[in-house]
Amino acid sequence: IDPELVLPTMRSAVEEQLNLIALGRADFHAVLQHTVEIFKQKFHYFVQSIEAMDQLFEVSFSPLSASGKAHSRCGKCRRYMKYIQTKPSRMHCAHCNETYNLPQNGNIRIYKELKCPLDDFELLSWSTGARGKSYTFCPYCYNNPPFRDMKKGMSGCNSCTHPTCAHGMNSNGLSSCLECDLGILVLDPSAAPKWKLGCNRCDVIIHLFENAHKVMIDTDTCDCGAQLVTVEYKQDKSKLPNEATEMIGCVFCTPAFAALVEKHRAVASKPVVTRGRSHTKSRNRGKPKPPKDKMAQLAAYFV
Repeated sequence: IDPELVLPTMRSAVEEQLNLIALGRADFHAVLQHTVEIFKQKFHYFVQSIEAMDQLFEVSFSPLSASGKAHSRCGKCRRYMKYIQTKPSRMHCAHCNETYNLPQNGNIRIYKELKCPLDDFELLSWSTGARGKSYTFCPYCYNNPPFRDMKKGMSGCNSCTHPTCAHGMNSNGLSSCLECDLGILVLDPSAAPKWKLGCNRCDVIIHLFENAHKVMIDTDTCDCGAQLVTVEYKQDKSKLPNEATEMIGCVFCTPAFAALVEKHRAVASKPVVTRGRSHTKSRNRGKPKPPKDKMAQLAAYFV
């Protein structure tokens, strides 16, 4: 568009004027005003002629807005964003002209058309397979973390500390991770009916209650520090004692749950030998999950 922008002549001309200022042969303010005016005019010319650059690129490349398939709704304009599958995968809103990064190396799908309570973006689910990691996330929160303890490009709903959101860590967190110091085991509802808990920091996964109709994290806690869970099966698929359809207990301590819980690591990680779990070990897992005191959570949220 403007060949002079890539040539050394403009810089050398400015340096020559600076030398004259140093020798007292040119006025600083006059040189400054003259130089700024030149770049201002070049900027306006560049903006007016940018279509020529677009046309040149469109010969070889298609615009981002023309690629991808309609996927989920934008929380700002309520229109469908396009899912760009070519790496790095992204979500693009043509109406808002905004692009959102996504978790990589996994499958992205809409999660029940549910929306984030903070920004109205439709929630998505990321998964690396039935025996891999998975979690739900909001495209906007993933790129613009709403809380200080969430990291950009690394945080899904399993790390969101919203005090009342049904999809966040406070509603679906079970206990501290069995193997890492900072992780929390969080239930992933999007994996149903192959229910699983996943650490939001490391690659520990616990498969549990396969084919259960519903699994919910309760507000009550076990003596070991983990939250109790409510499990519901349909009558013809129950795996609970005496063909019960509903039961409340601790994933680690309730004997009836022992055969329905399997701990391993995500398939993408380095294989390790899985050791058996005893009640003694489950009662000494380190830091317990933060208490579910709603008033304390709200206070922390607003602070």
